[in-house]
Amino acid sequence: MNQKSTPSPESNQDPANARLAARQAPGRAEASEAAATRNQSLPTDLAEYIPEFRWPKDTSRFVFEVAGRDDAEALNDLFERAFGQRRPLAHFLWKYWENPAGPPYGVVARERDGSRLLAAAFGQRRIARVDGRDVPANLMCEISSDPTARAGGIAFKGVMQAIGIGLRDEAGICWSYGGQSSDEAIKVGSRWLGFRIVLELVTWECRLSLRPALEARVGPALGKLGARLLDPWLRARWRHAARGFFLEEVEDFGPEFDELWRRHADRYRLVFRRDAETLRWRWRDCPVGRHRILLARRGGPSGEPLGWVIWRQWEDSGSPVATVLDLWTGGDEEVIQALLDGARRMAAMDGAHWLRFAVRPDSPEEHALRALGHFRPSPHVAVDRVIATPMPGRDRDFDEDELAVLRVVVDGGNWYYTQGDCDFRD
Repeated sequence: MNQKSTPSPESNQDPANARLAARQAPGRAEASEAAATRNQSLPTDLAEYIPEFRWPKDTSRFVFEVAGRDDAEALNDLFERAFGQRRPLAHFLWKYWENPAGPPYGVVARERDGSRLLAAAFGQRRIARVDGRDVPANLMCEISSDPTARAGGIAFKGVMQAIGIGLRDEAGICWSYGGQSSDEAIKVGSRWLGFRIVLELVTWECRLSLRPALEARVGPALGKLGARLLDPWLRARWRHAARGFFLEEVEDFGPEFDELWRRHADRYRLVFRRDAETLRWRWRDCPVGRHRILLARRGGPSGEPLGWVIWRQWEDSGSPVATVLDLWTGGDEEVIQALLDGARRMAAMDGAHWLRFAVRPDSPEEHALRALGHFRPSPHVAVDRVIATPMPGRDRDFDEDELAVLRVVVDGGNWYYTQGDCDFRD
């Protein structure tokens, strides 16, 4: 991430960016050249990033329409058919229509008789702070098509192109992004829609209990007993963070969180809004998992607020895990260490076997993990790849302010991003 006040090792010349480019989907060079040729009216440094979309044509079987709240139940049904998961309608409404950033924008392919939806491109509103001003962004959470429908590929591609047009036409300069992207999503999205990987996160983990290892060797009963005896020894070896910090667990987001957001937001060239209202919707009201919130203060209970960490208690393949989904300190490594040390001790008391945190290589967060000790890059979790695409709209003319925003967006070295900035298993 780039901090505006201090030169950062993560810049446009960062070797990690070159490695990222080398791992883009096959055919990226050819696709980029073709896009640059089509987009000759755009500046050469941006032409390859901005796809050329057209509003799709209706077919004899389905029509393309902008989705509304009245479509919520049908959209949720399509999600369940496409992904094989059951989800309460209240969960869907929380995710999209209770968001303080505003209602979602989505496009659907609907059968002409109105009986069902065949495809949908749907995302959350997000507000990003880009070079000191608020601009709209869109988190592409649920792109789906009915697996039983004929011409599903046409419907899928159509809704994706339509949302690329509609988002900018409706909201102004806008881009879509998504984390936890699969190989297939990147491959198809790169070929059809101009998706690019802009940044990667490596998951680090701290072992909180010896129980999984012991159970694998001696069985569940003896493993559980052995962990009860040996876990206190394991945790006694953890290095304590620096003194001088007071850690307070909170249940809600008070004015301290607004203060911390304002204090640090403009240290980064691109960061997603983290004011108290947004945090309350994202974490307190979230229907998935259990979230714990730890606030760091200087000195004591009435001291200056310094930062927070938020983690989710959940089960991964049957194993209890605590995953850090948000951390906000302005890059202060000592505060990061204090918060993560507090989080792992609390998560261990909750019975979690691992604490995990996905971070940018060579970032203050990674430096803090190394200094704290007993964390390692996880052999169990794949690298998290974040994709982004500027939205072209119908009118492909961008003014200088819009171009300035897009130049920040397409360089992942500018982003401050944590996994909670996507819909992590939501």
